[in-house]
Amino acid sequence: MFAHLPTALVLLLLTPSTFASTLSFHLPRADQAAADYTKDDLFKNTILNVTNTYRKQHNATSLKWNDTLADYAKDWSEKCNFEHSGGPNGENLSSGYANASQSIIVWGHERVDYDFKKGEFTHETGHFSQLVWKATKTVGCGRTECDGQDNGRAPGWFVVCEYYPPGNVIGSFIENVQAQVPEDEQPEGPSDPDVPEEEPDAKECPQGGDCSGAASMSMSRWAWSAGVVVWVVMGIL
Repeated sequence: MFAHLPTALVLLLLTPSTFASTLSFHLPRADQAAADYTKDDLFKNTILNVTNTYRKQHNATSLKWNDTLADYAKDWSEKCNFEHSGGPNGENLSSGYANASQSIIVWGHERVDYDFKKGEFTHETGHFSQLVWKATKTVGCGRTECDGQDNGRAPGWFVVCEYYPPGNVIGSFIENVQAQVPEDEQPEGPSDPDVPEEEPDAKECPQGGDCSGAASMSMSRWAWSAGVVVWVVMGIL
């Protein structure tokens, strides 16, 4: 599935109290759009099946679809700006993948680099930890086919997923991001065949892709401190 995935660029949107928003980027493909991008019901079902398969494997209950979050995500995706919305929810972004399943699976693959014993946020695993965050209960996603021709424009299909309550809260990782559990201990949920039970070695993405990214950047969008909004740029990693 990942045979044609190019190098990723990952942008993590951070705050001192909450690391809620993450983004991944791939160069566009020339292939015809997959049905799970073009058909609303199939897109929704794909998002829920893949997301909840990962959550099931990590002992988290299934997320329910939230139309309000989906409308917000769709509105933001239609701008085709390859950046975070600045909203109050957890947010994962991806662009340029061949289908909606891949857009979610690349986030889930980050679990190979997550240290479940430490239970801490890292730039490399922010998509995954939001994906399986136990306290998150609902998700809504949108997508738009963008041209990527102008600076800052998303290439290919731009997928935006919003999560509520948001995950990646500092101090809450141990109880919210759990290692994989045996199948007989997993909660009820789907078992999407595209989601692997075991990941390849952390240094190798499925089918030879590169999930780590040739370049990455992190910044703090906002931080609440005594009621004052503070903007901080963390710099290039």
